[in-house]
Amino acid sequence: MLQFVSKAQNLKLLQGKLKTAKILPMVILTLEDFQRNKKEILGQISRLDSPKIIVRSSSKKEDGKENSNAGAFLSLANVSKDEKEIIEAIYKVADSMPDINDEILIQPMLENVRLCGVATSADKDTLAPYYCIEYDESGATDTITDGSAKEKVSFFSHRDAPLLQDTTLQSIIDLLKELEVLFGYDFLDVEFAVDKQGKLYCLQVRPLVIQNKINFSHSLPIEALKRLQKRFLSLQRTTANVYGKKAIFGVMPDWNPAEMIGLKPKRLALSLYKEIITDSIWAYQRDNYGYLNLRSHPLMHSFLGIPYIDVRLSFNSFIPKTLDSAIALKLVDFYLDTLKNKPYLHDKIEFDIVYSCYDLNTPKKLKKLLNNGFNDNETKRIEFSLLELTNKIINPKKGLYLKDLKKIKKLKKIYQNLEKADLSIIDKIYWLIESCKRYGTLPFAGIARAGFVAMQMLNSLVEIGFFTQEEREVFLNSLKTISKQLSQKVANLTLANKEEFLKDFGHLRAGTYSILSPRYDEAFEMYFEIQNKSSLSKNYDSAFMLSEVRMQELNKLLCEHGLKINAKDFLDFLKCAIEGREYAKFEFTRLLSQALVLIGQLGDYYGIVREDMAYLDIKSILNLYASLYSKKPRNRFLDEIRYHKEEYELTLALKLPPLISESAEIFSFFGARVMPNFITQKEVNAQIATQEDTEVQGKIILIKSADPGYDYLFAKKIAGLITCYGGANSHMAIRASELGLPAAIGVGEDAFNQYLRAKRIKLDCQSEQIICL
Repeated sequence: MLQFVSKAQNLKLLQGKLKTAKILPMVILTLEDFQRNKKEILGQISRLDSPKIIVRSSSKKEDGKENSNAGAFLSLANVSKDEKEIIEAIYKVADSMPDINDEILIQPMLENVRLCGVATSADKDTLAPYYCIEYDESGATDTITDGSAKEKVSFFSHRDAPLLQDTTLQSIIDLLKELEVLFGYDFLDVEFAVDKQGKLYCLQVRPLVIQNKINFSHSLPIEALKRLQKRFLSLQRTTANVYGKKAIFGVMPDWNPAEMIGLKPKRLALSLYKEIITDSIWAYQRDNYGYLNLRSHPLMHSFLGIPYIDVRLSFNSFIPKTLDSAIALKLVDFYLDTLKNKPYLHDKIEFDIVYSCYDLNTPKKLKKLLNNGFNDNETKRIEFSLLELTNKIINPKKGLYLKDLKKIKKLKKIYQNLEKADLSIIDKIYWLIESCKRYGTLPFAGIARAGFVAMQMLNSLVEIGFFTQEEREVFLNSLKTISKQLSQKVANLTLANKEEFLKDFGHLRAGTYSILSPRYDEAFEMYFEIQNKSSLSKNYDSAFMLSEVRMQELNKLLCEHGLKINAKDFLDFLKCAIEGREYAKFEFTRLLSQALVLIGQLGDYYGIVREDMAYLDIKSILNLYASLYSKKPRNRFLDEIRYHKEEYELTLALKLPPLISESAEIFSFFGARVMPNFITQKEVNAQIATQEDTEVQGKIILIKSADPGYDYLFAKKIAGLITCYGGANSHMAIRASELGLPAAIGVGEDAFNQYLRAKRIKLDCQSEQIICL
C-alpha cells in the first residue's frame, strides 16, 4: 500500500503501477540539488520530450492529510526550454516555498488537451459518497485549480452508481477507484487531463483534508437511491385528468421550495409548507381562477428530504379549463419538451415557457407555437382561452383577486380572537394553521396569481414599446408595498416607536417556515439598530402618472386586445395586485409565525428543545387535536424526532440535480447550467457581506435564499443583492425591482460559493455580468 509523501513523490510512486492513467515523465529536485548539480539537472530537463515545461512546487507543507495549502506556493506553466528561463523559474518556485529542502517538480507541458480538471472521491465538504468531477474544455490545464474557468462543467456520481455511458467520465472514476486501492484511502483529490487522442493523465494526487468535517461517507446507501428511482418511475404514469407524456421534477419552478424553505429543510418547515400550500391549497386556487381542476394532487414531493415540484402537474395547472383537451395535451407536451431541451429555464417557466395569462404581447409570443407543430386555429383557441381567463381575473368590479383581498383583511381579527381565546396550546396551533389556510394562503395564492398577471402585463408594455424600461421602474418605485413601509419605519426607528414597530412587524422572521429562525420581536438587536437622530428622515412614494394622451393610447391598446378594462382601472389593477401580493403574504405569516411560537412552547411543556422540535412533522401535532393515543405525546414526539434526525442525515449527504428529467440522474448527473435573473439596468461596485455581518450598508449582500422575513436588509441601505436560489417571479426579484435595487437572483450554488470568497464584486445588471474584483 502506498503512503502519501509529497506532490512529486506521490507521482513517482505511481510510475509503473498506475494502469488507468498515464504519469508524465518528471525531474524532481531541491534548490540545494540544483545549486550543486546544475548542469546535470538542466540536461535531464532538456531531455523531457516537449517544447515547454511546467515547474511546480512540491513542499512538505502542502498536500497533506491535515492541510492541503492548495495554491499557497508557486507553479509556473508554459516555461520555454531556454536555459535562462528554466533557471529563473526554478528559483521563483523555490523562493515561494518555506524550506530549502522542499522539492520542485518539473514535467513536460501537456499539449493538445481536450479537457482538464479536478476529481475528488468524496464530496469535499461533507465527505458524502460521491465522485465529484469538475473540468474545463478550453484546452488550458489550470483553469479549474485557479478558479478562472468560464465554462466549468461539474459532474457527480454516487460511488456505487451503475457504469456510465460516457467513457471519458467513467475512465476518470476508474482512476479514482484504482488510486483509492493503491493508497488505501477513500478521500482523494486528483488533478487530471485528457488529450485529444483520449489519453487520460494523472497530474496530481493528494488526500482530502477530512479533519473538522462532519463525515457523511456512510450516510447514503445506494439502496436509498434505488428506492427513489423506483418512486420516480412510478410517478411517470399519467392519471386520467393530468396531461403530459412524462413527469419532470424541479426545486425551483412554481412555488419554488428552494427559495422558500431551502434545498434541505428540516421536517417541520417542509411539512408546514406542504400543509398550508403545496398539498391542496395551490390546486384549489388554480381551479378557482379558471385553470384545470387538479384538486387532491400534491404539487410538491419530498425526495429523501429534498423538496421537488411536480413540473408536469404545474404545467397542467396553467391550462385554462375552457381549452380543448386535445390542444391542452399538445400544449403540456410542448412545455415539457421545451424544459427538457432548455433545463436552465427551470426557474423561469412562467416567463419563458408557459402561457398562463394573456398580456399585450401574447399574440406575438404564441407565434412560436406555429414552428412547433401547432396550427393557426389551435393558437387562436389558446389565445382566446387565455384572454377569457385573464378578463375574469382583472375585472375591476368582479375580479377574483378583489374577493381574495377581502378575505385576507379578515385575518388580523381572526388572529386577535385566537390570541385571546381560552384554548389549549394544541387547540390554538390547530386553529391558527386552519385559519392560515382558509383565510391566508388560499386567498394569498389567488392574489399572488393576480400579482404575476400584473407583472406579466407590465413587462409586456415594455416588450411592445409602450413603456420604456425606465418607466417600468418608475411605476414599481411608486408602489407602496409592505417592504417599503418596513424600510421607511426602520429608517425612523427610535426607542419611542420601537414598541409600535414591533406590534406591526414583530412577527416576521428571516426564515418564515423555520422554528429556529427568531422573530423580529424575539431578536430585535440581531435585525435592527435604534436611530439616534433627532430629526428623522421621511420617505414619500413618488406618484406615477401618464398624460391624457398616453392614457387614451393605452385605452385604445387594451380595447384592441379585447381586454375589458379601461386604462385607469388597468393601472389600478397593476398597483393593487402587486401591492396585494406582499400584503397578503405579510398577513398570513402572522398566523404561521405565531403557530411556530406555540410549537416552541409545546416543546417547552414536554421538555423538548426547539432544535429537536424542528424535526417533528406538523401533522403529528395537528393530529393531537382530534386524536387521543395511549402513548404519551412526549414519547411519540421523541420517537419521531429520532427517526427524522436519522433521515435528515441521509438528506444532508444526498446530491441531486435541481431538475430531474431521467431516472439515471438520481445516481449520476451534470451540474446545472444557471442563468441568473438580473434586476434593474444598474451597475454597482461594492464590498460583499452576508446577513450575519453587522455592517452591511453600502455593500452587496449575499444570501442563500430569501423569503419576506429578509426584508429588513432593504432597510439597511444595501448596494445590491445576490441570492443562490430564487426565480424571475420570486419575492426578492419583485422587491428588488420595486426598489430599483441592482440584484442577481438565483445564481446557483457554484457561482454563489465563488462570490462568497470574493471581497469585492462588480454587479452589472445591464450587461448581465458579475465580476469578482
